[in-house]
Amino acid sequence: MENTLSDLDPAQQNAVLEQAFAVQALLTKRILEGESTEGMVRALAEATGCCAVAENPRLEVIASGFSELAPGQELLNSIASVKASPAFMRLTNARRVQPQPFQLTDELSGLTVYRLVSAILAGSERLGFLSLIKTGTPFTAADAVSLEHAVGFFAMLLTQDKKIAEIELRLKGNFVEDLTGARYSDRDSILNRAHALDYDILLPHRVLVAEIDNLNQIVSNFKQDQKAITLFKTELVQKIQSLLDLSVKGMVMYKNDEIIMLVQQGTADGSISTVKQLAEEIIKEIQPIFKVKLYIGIGHTCRELADYQQSYSAAKKALEIGAFMITEGQVRSFEQFKIHALFLSTLKPAELYNYARAQLGALLEYDEKHKTELLKTLQEFLYLRNSIEGTARSLSMSVSGLKYRLQKIEHIIGQELSDYKVSFDLQLALIILQLFGEYRIRN
Repeated sequence: MENTLSDLDPAQQNAVLEQAFAVQALLTKRILEGESTEGMVRALAEATGCCAVAENPRLEVIASGFSELAPGQELLNSIASVKASPAFMRLTNARRVQPQPFQLTDELSGLTVYRLVSAILAGSERLGFLSLIKTGTPFTAADAVSLEHAVGFFAMLLTQDKKIAEIELRLKGNFVEDLTGARYSDRDSILNRAHALDYDILLPHRVLVAEIDNLNQIVSNFKQDQKAITLFKTELVQKIQSLLDLSVKGMVMYKNDEIIMLVQQGTADGSISTVKQLAEEIIKEIQPIFKVKLYIGIGHTCRELADYQQSYSAAKKALEIGAFMITEGQVRSFEQFKIHALFLSTLKPAELYNYARAQLGALLEYDEKHKTELLKTLQEFLYLRNSIEGTARSLSMSVSGLKYRLQKIEHIIGQELSDYKVSFDLQLALIILQLFGEYRIRN
C-alpha cells in the first residue's frame, strides 16, 4: 500500500479523510434509504472506482459490484472471491488475517491484481470479508481508510440481516414443527400462520427429513461452543433453503438434530424422481461445504393438512429402515422399498434383523468359516417349495448328495425343514437379510 496515513503531511491527511468521509456520507444515505447489501456493495464500488465484494465467513460471495471506471471487469468478476487469491489463502492457512484493511498482490491471467481486504467484525464475531479489487496501480492509504469506514456500515447491516434471518428461521421452524406434528388448534389457525409467512400449504407437498450421520464429530470439533454450533446449524439451514429456492418453493427448519423440509410438488400425483433428484443435489452441494454426511428420507405426498404429519412420519421411517439396508443410498423413501415397506414399517428394523440372524446366523457363519454354500442350497430348496428332486436338478447335484446337505443344514440351524412353519420362518429370514443387504436371494 502506497504510504500509511501517518506518513503523509497534514494536507495529504486531510485529502485522505475527505475521501473517506465522502464514502461514509454516501453509505449513510444509502443505509437510511433501506438499501440492501447488494446495493451497498454497488455504491461502494462506484465511490472507490473499482470492484467491491462482500463475502460470508465461508468465503461465499454475498454481493459484488463494479464501477464503470474499473478496467478488466470480466477478469475481476471471475476472481471476485478472496478464495481466488493465492496470497489470501496463504494468510488464512497461517491464521495471520488481521482485523485492519490489508493489501494483497497476485499475478493472475498475466495481470497484476491488487486486493484490499478487511474482515467484517461484530465484536469478536467475524461476519465475513469486504474487499476492493483492481488492476494497474496499488491501493493508497486513502483507499484503506475509506474501506475501514465502510466496514462499519457493513457490520451493522449484516448484523441486522442476521437477526432478521434468525427471527424468520425461528418463526418458520415453529410453524413447520407444529404443522408436521399436527400441533394446531384448528385448520384456520395453521392456514393463517402460513399466510403470514407468505406460504401456501394447500398445494401438494412432500415432507423430507435429513439426518447428519457425523453430527457428534462435528459438535466435538466445536468443543461444545454453543454459539458456534448454533451458527453452524443456522448457516446449514440457510444454505439448504437457498438450494430449494433455485428450483422449487419450500421451507427448511432445524429441530432436535434433524432438518425438516417442506417441498412443493408440481401436481398431487407428481413423480418422486424429481424430489429424489433434488435431495441428491442437496447432499452433493452440502457435504463438501459443511463436511457433513447427510441422509434424507422422503415422505408421502401431502394433499390435506393431516397428511403433513403422516408424510413426516413416513420420511423418518424411511430413514430408520434405510439405516439397516446397506445396499441403499443416502436418499430413502417408502416407494423404493415397495411392498416390503408395509412389512418393515410394522416393526422396528433392529427387531427384524435380529429375528433373521437368529434364524440363519449360524448357517451364515458356517458358510463363511468353511467356504461352503449351504445357505444357497437352502435358498433354492425353499424357492422350489421343498422339492428335493427339483432342487437337485437346479443345483446339478445327486438326490443323495442334496439330502446329505439338507441334513447338515438341519443340524446347524437345529430345526427340521419338513416342518411347514420352519420353512416359512426361514423364507422370511432370507427376505429380511436380502433387504438389509447381507444376503442376495433369488428373485
